Amino acid sequence: MVRVDEEGNLVGGNTSAPINAAGFAIHSALHKARPDINAACHTHSKYGKAYSTFGTPLEMINQDVCIIYNNQAVYDDFGGVAIEKEEGEAIAKAAGESNRCIILQNHGLLTAGRTVDEAGYLFTLMEKSCEVQLLADAAAASGREKKIIPAPEAAYTASVEGDSDKLYLDFQNDLAYEIAMDDSFMTFTNNTNS
Repeated sequence: MVRVDEEGNLVGGNTSAPINAAGFAIHSALHKARPDINAACHTHSKYGKAYSTFGTPLEMINQDVCIIYNNQAVYDDFGGVAIEKEEGEAIAKAAGESNRCIILQNHGLLTAGRTVDEAGYLFTLMEKSCEVQLLADAAAASGREKKIIPAPEAAYTASVEGDSDKLYLDFQNDLAYEIAMDDSFMTFTNNTNS
């Protein structure tokens, strides 16, 4: 993880890692457009990439995905590797004024939050939800009908489970588990000569 300023200068984190131009184009535009966002997560995860090919929001088909009810957007204008400022701005515009979960068609997933923990929790939730959606869609192809959770129940679940503070707290168990399994990611090595 690296920390950069608005101009793309490295200011913290893993100072030996190069700044990813595409990551900077997307993240910086999102941060500029959305002052409520302090952290964003983006990668080309297996199920996120697979589901993004459809260019549609996730369906409210289980309790977990309801956490992001009315909190997801789709950016459906893939323009190649997002290294241009304009591509980042278009993605930020697609996110709207309040969505924290964005499906980048033919690309992957992007989540955002007030904290790294919130954005990380939402990313994990989106990835798992994409996997479940793909499995449900495959089962439905045989003629089985999916039962979509009605809007009032989905909205209620989001109001109870989708709060920024709750998502931060929910991530702590995941983080503790990862640290217990291998804490080497907690230490950054600075390979630059002073």
